[in-house]
Amino acid sequence: MSIIKATTKRLKVSTWNIAAINNNPFEYWITYKENPQYEELMINVEKFLEKPGDKDIQVREVFTPEMFKKLDARMTQVGWQSVQSYWENDFSKRNIISGFMKDPLLGSKRLASMPDRITNTINVEGSSEPVCRPTVINMYGGDLDTTDMWWNEWEKFMFDTPLKIKTKEGVEDLVPYAMLKPIKQSKYPDITEQEEKDSLPLQTLCGA
Repeated sequence: MSIIKATTKRLKVSTWNIAAINNNPFEYWITYKENPQYEELMINVEKFLEKPGDKDIQVREVFTPEMFKKLDARMTQVGWQSVQSYWENDFSKRNIISGFMKDPLLGSKRLASMPDRITNTINVEGSSEPVCRPTVINMYGGDLDTTDMWWNEWEKFMFDTPLKIKTKEGVEDLVPYAMLKPIKQSKYPDITEQEEKDSLPLQTLCGA
């Protein structure tokens, strides 16, 4: 019996995982030479985040005390604890970029990223199209030309818009705020015990 010797060849392969869990257009930069305005927009957004300068204003200048008052009322109406002390003593005084967007501790507590993950783009039963939270960081198609227009749509979405969601128990009508889950200190150790107890309204505040 003749012995056939196989020639061994090595194949070197590299892969790049380009999948993403969200559709934030500012998180993934593509080459789009056909539209120079796109590249200009992305560069300007990056410059603003890196060096906001005097545009790094306080949160309360964007999300106003009047908006917070209405939000806090909506949250207490659904049975959650008021987060007025967090607002007055902490979040309202933060700068929007250096004190909020770039705060590593806020990130490790997941108080802003978790509600975004859950409510950003929601698959609903009986529809091929997802429902998007009113925001510029997804495919929301409504008019968000002004802060007031955004706030009205956001509040309505979070508290007044039941969606048909497939759960373990079947299809349920859930309003987006009811889809949020408590953030456990056992999983995210940077969150305090009190913040864990208040994590549902705190997530909603940070999401707003």
